[in-house]
Amino acid sequence: MTRFNVLGPLEAWHDGVRLTIPAGRARVLLATLLLRANQPVPVDTLADRLWEDGAPGPDRVRPTLQMVVRRLRQALGDANVVRTTTNGYVAEVDPDALDLHRFRALAADGRHAEALALWRGDPLSDVRSDVLHAEEVEPLLEERLVVLERRIEADLAAGRFGDLLPELRSLTRAHPLRERFWGQLVLALHGSDQQAEALAAFRAVRDLLADELGVDPSEYLRAVHRTVLSGDPEPAPALTPWTALCQLPPDTSDFIGRDDLYSEAAALLVGDPSGTAVPVVAITGAPGTGKSTLTIRIAHALRRRFPDGQLFVRLDGAGGDPRDPAEVLAELLTAVGLNPSAIPDRLEARAAAFRSRVADRAVLLVLDDAAGFDQVKDLLPGTASGAVLISSRHQLAGLPGIRSLRVPPLAAASGVALLTRMIGPQRVAEEPRAAVAIVEACGGLPLALRIVGARLAARRSLPLATLAARLADERRRLDELAAGDLEVRASLALSYEALPPDAALAFRRLGLLGASDVASWVVRALTGLDDVEPVVERLVEANLLEEVGRDATGEPRYRLHDILAVYAAELAAADEGGTAALRDYLAALTALADAACRRLTVTVDEVPLDRVEPSDALTPREVARLTADGVKWLLIEQVQLERAIETASRRGWGVVATDLFLRTMRYLDVYIPHDRVVELAGLARDAVRADGEAALAWRMEYHRALQLLKRSIEDDVLRVLEECVDGYHRHGDPVGEALALATLAHYRHMQGREPALDLGRRAVAVARRSGSRTAYCSAVRELALLLGESGHYEESLAYFDEALAICRDLGLTLPEVQVHYGVARCALDNDDLDRAVAAAARAMELLDLIDDPRGAGYVTSLAGRVAVAAGDHAEGVRLAAGAYRQFVEIGEAIGAANAVASMAEGYLALDRPEDAVRVLEPALREYRDVGAARAVERMEAAFDRAAEAIARPADGPSASWGMHMQARPGRRGDDG
Repeated sequence: MTRFNVLGPLEAWHDGVRLTIPAGRARVLLATLLLRANQPVPVDTLADRLWEDGAPGPDRVRPTLQMVVRRLRQALGDANVVRTTTNGYVAEVDPDALDLHRFRALAADGRHAEALALWRGDPLSDVRSDVLHAEEVEPLLEERLVVLERRIEADLAAGRFGDLLPELRSLTRAHPLRERFWGQLVLALHGSDQQAEALAAFRAVRDLLADELGVDPSEYLRAVHRTVLSGDPEPAPALTPWTALCQLPPDTSDFIGRDDLYSEAAALLVGDPSGTAVPVVAITGAPGTGKSTLTIRIAHALRRRFPDGQLFVRLDGAGGDPRDPAEVLAELLTAVGLNPSAIPDRLEARAAAFRSRVADRAVLLVLDDAAGFDQVKDLLPGTASGAVLISSRHQLAGLPGIRSLRVPPLAAASGVALLTRMIGPQRVAEEPRAAVAIVEACGGLPLALRIVGARLAARRSLPLATLAARLADERRRLDELAAGDLEVRASLALSYEALPPDAALAFRRLGLLGASDVASWVVRALTGLDDVEPVVERLVEANLLEEVGRDATGEPRYRLHDILAVYAAELAAADEGGTAALRDYLAALTALADAACRRLTVTVDEVPLDRVEPSDALTPREVARLTADGVKWLLIEQVQLERAIETASRRGWGVVATDLFLRTMRYLDVYIPHDRVVELAGLARDAVRADGEAALAWRMEYHRALQLLKRSIEDDVLRVLEECVDGYHRHGDPVGEALALATLAHYRHMQGREPALDLGRRAVAVARRSGSRTAYCSAVRELALLLGESGHYEESLAYFDEALAICRDLGLTLPEVQVHYGVARCALDNDDLDRAVAAAARAMELLDLIDDPRGAGYVTSLAGRVAVAAGDHAEGVRLAAGAYRQFVEIGEAIGAANAVASMAEGYLALDRPEDAVRVLEPALREYRDVGAARAVERMEAAFDRAAEAIARPADGPSASWGMHMQARPGRRGDDG
């Protein structure tokens, strides 16, 4: 048999033999776990107890703690009770095996003397930990004093007045500010017919309270005084024996998760070491997160800690008609034994009577579903012997000393575990993916999961996949989340209907955007309200909107929970002003995107953007502030911009969709998945085409083709480019026509096709006629590159010089980088190494002045190739490898192929053919068919040289040679 003692020095016994617990952290660990026996203790809490002078770094806490746990388990041997939990450890101890549990059980049964006999001195007197003693032992000492008061009350009731006098005199000296002991001393003196001494004792404590605390005696002491003055042999009505009661609703048997919140709340409620502040803990969260369930579970776990009773009151704060505090106090006063006829009329008097009645009593007051600070403030006890546990949908700001713990949705694993308990492990094991999909559709809300579990339990033949498919449809999700009296929609409606009109407007309008992070300006754009901060604050306090921190620009961000977003979307669908509000929001978003775009590095390869109309929802100053760093803003609002393009397209607002796409995908296309960018371009194209905006449709077709060409150069896509050239020409857009011709020439050249040079000359001619210097610069630069790589090197240099002069005249950094890039490329192909080195170096210098991940990748890749040619082989490999990683990250296949070729050439120059083959084999398989013929030719040539170098040392074909040749991808017959 194993037993543990903490009410004195720490002891562990097994089969009658006392075990030796190692000093130091192992002893602190065991003590901490035993004080919270059968409750999981998180790693963070244990670290605070074990390392008072500062825990190890985050990467060392767990391994170091595991070593302490192993040492403790070895010391306990067969008596080991330490078990591992999800995020910590727990001591699994039978109630009778721990003296603290027996003490609390005896006290709860009114056997106070037996309970006190278990104490062997100060708790854990041989465990060295200041934090443990301050936060855990001090409340235990308070608990002992409360039980001691109860034992003395029983002795007074039995008439043992004289026997109590020495003990009470000693207790009042040891605890001079504890009014209960003074009152008991006065009653014992009174019962021993020592009225003068009794009155002197009252005067002594009255003066002491005035001098030390500046307060008058409590109602309890005043009642004792009246008893002595009246000469009554029986105590005053206020001193009638206390009857402990438990009003808690039943605990939930299938409770899952929340171990960290459970442990933290329990620790906060066991008492304040100062002995004066009432512990108050609020469990808050969005509707359906299981706040009441967690609150009731915590209260049940702490029953023995509060032997004088657990009071429970529902405050009905979720709806629009919360209970009156005066009415609640009348209910509480009746519960604690006050005659209903003696209950005062005024709220303040009732609050004072309640505080007096529970003064120094170890009572836990549970206030469920509180509406807010004003409803709760008058219900709190006044002494630290009790504690208050509150559940609320609202954040109870303003309540002094409150510790608020927010309940998040269940993690996926906990959600699946809850579903498993309700419907059985076999059904979940048969359809694990469907189970996960159900949990995700429920947003981790226990209420929703319990409803789903109840439906599945009632219909054992219903496949999980069928219900998961129904829940996947947001339009019917809330209809599915209903079973009997439980309904998610009704629960959410209580919170919504309690909102003031402006907050309700903001909530349902946010439903237009779904579950995504938004800044507060979004609320203004959707509602038209001038001052949205109070509205946002109200939604956050009601836990209908979640704060998710500040973004990189310093703006606070907010988010609707998934299920709340579905409910808000239902409300928005019935909002007559919803469509106009969405247009206003998109107009504000477009204005911001335009401002951010114009702060990006200027390019010459795009048609200049037209100005957009300013937003009515945002002032010019606000637009400038939000987009002061255009790149940051675009990255922050990436998800919103992506969704806005799709929303506008699907609603038939093609011009809006196009405006957003052209302004955002200049930069964001490397951060959004490639297929998604192509999809968005197609959606916007179809929308403007349906609007009859043919010119815009061709522009979107052109941008969609550009995105496709980043993956591979396909003839079908090049034919689309040819159609775009014709489309631009028919609609009188020479700038677009010139840029499309230059792009077509560029990719035809990469394919190794002959017509590329003619296309380049056409692009220059059209650009010259357009009058656009930027379009002309782009076309001339492209023609120069084509000439330089087609045997017309000297002619190309003249065109490069012309393009460079335009860039410098207009102050365009990115286009200048592109010109230097082209010069370096052509110079390298024409054995003009000095010019190649100089141009590549200048391009690399200018990279620090621009923010263009794709351009940086191409320049760095070429710089690596130039370095290899100049003899700095290791640097060349380093640069090319960096460029390759960049291209893989942004999904740029053509750039990746060129970077691999440069890496391989560098490895060969370093006489490392095996490394060359290592990078070439997967690259040739991956990039052979992307249409980058020149890059593929370089990779294949490098592969041949590497294979030859590997085979050369052997007398004949070696095993290595045969392996590499077998692994080499086959050649295409039409690469040229």
